[in-house]
Amino acid sequence: MNQLTRRRWIYSPVISWRAWRLSRKTGIAFDAAWIKVRTASYPDEFVYARRLSGEQDGAGR
Repeated sequence: MNQLTRRRWIYSPVISWRAWRLSRKTGIAFDAAWIKVRTASYPDEFVYARRLSGEQDGAGR
């Protein structure tokens, strides 16, 4: 288990549990599932999820 995954399990166990279940059910990576579940639970954090997934928002131009 890498350090980011470990921190997610410690700081947000409910979200991590739901992400683990989603990951097992759909076959997507745990980190991608965690971001998907987190943004579904807290839509105001969508901006941060875009940065984690590597999308560019044009702010660095």
